Amino acid sequence: MHEMALMESLVRVLASEAPRHNITQIKKVKLTVGALTHALPDALRFAFSVLREQPLFAPGAELEIEERKTRCRCRDCGADFAVEGNLGFLCPGCGGFAVDIIQGRELQIDYFEGD
Repeated sequence: MHEMALMESLVRVLASEAPRHNITQIKKVKLTVGALTHALPDALRFAFSVLREQPLFAPGAELEIEERKTRCRCRDCGADFAVEGNLGFLCPGCGGFAVDIIQGRELQIDYFEGD
């Protein structure tokens, strides 16, 4: 369960950033999580529920997660396409294998709110 380690790292980032924004207690955090990170949103929510007991977080602090599917762009024909699962990086337009991943690797804090 690497989600606990991921969430611990995110909490360290929040702990260093919150004072820079004059926030003493965080009420809400929004994350974007790409499919290729293999981070399970439910496991991240569980990890957050454990870690939000720290003084950094206001009672009942919320976590919002936006999941991003994997998208690729073909270098040969320029097609932009979604990838289902983590396989199938074959261009549906021309059948080419030369593709760039343009979405799906994200694991980022979009924003946080607090007092």
